[in-house]
Amino acid sequence: MSQGNVEIVRCFLEAWKAGDLEAALALFDDKLLTRRLTPLPDSAIGHGGQGMLDAAAGWMGVFGKFTMQGEEFIDAGDHVVVRVAQEGGGDASRAPMTGRFWFVFGVRDRKVVAFDIYLTRKKALEAASLPEFRLA
Repeated sequence: MSQGNVEIVRCFLEAWKAGDLEAALALFDDKLLTRRLTPLPDSAIGHGGQGMLDAAAGWMGVFGKFTMQGEEFIDAGDHVVVRVAQEGGGDASRAPMTGRFWFVFGVRDRKVVAFDIYLTRKKALEAASLPEFRLA
């Protein structure tokens, strides 16, 4: 089932990219837990679909234009680790921003039950309990 979990996460990212929030949210469990974790400067915890949207708005709200693209998907059984490229422009300044972040999705019964955002690959892989991927 873990490859199926990767497909669920891919579907979420594609729906989000297409602006289809209804389809994106349909992939989440009602009790979804969303966490932006330190050392991110704006750590937060959200509950349910609205909590995820609030966390996303807090992050993306400062950008006039914002895109994100999944670049690497790592199958970790009940977890899917994704390297995500993000680009945006400041709403007022139009200053460009690019960055790469790591998302860890927990999947159970074909629904995303946890969505965590990390600054580094190492932390994301540790969270997904992938010792064979841990970096020195």
